Amino acid sequence: MTQSTAIPNSLSLPEFQSFLSNTLGIAEVAVTPDAHFLSDLGIDSLKLVEMMLQLELQLGITIPSEAAWEIQTVNDAYSYYLSQSQGEALPLS
Repeated sequence: MTQSTAIPNSLSLPEFQSFLSNTLGIAEVAVTPDAHFLSDLGIDSLKLVEMMLQLELQLGITIPSEAAWEIQTVNDAYSYYLSQSQGEALPLS
């Protein structure tokens, strides 16, 4: 019997924000839905890649590099997470 990586039940937005806060080492109050990772939260590109890897490893989703470029804000990341946890693929703009 093979064991698969189960995607946890969908996190609520506040739970997702808390996850990002812990992953990025940023105060939770700063991690608002409209916060832009680079300009508002001051996340550099290396930390952004680390965040994407943690989303994949800890939440069981896959983020192709094409989609990663489209994730600019906390809400973008949450929307992508929800689409993946529900088995959908977000269209790339």
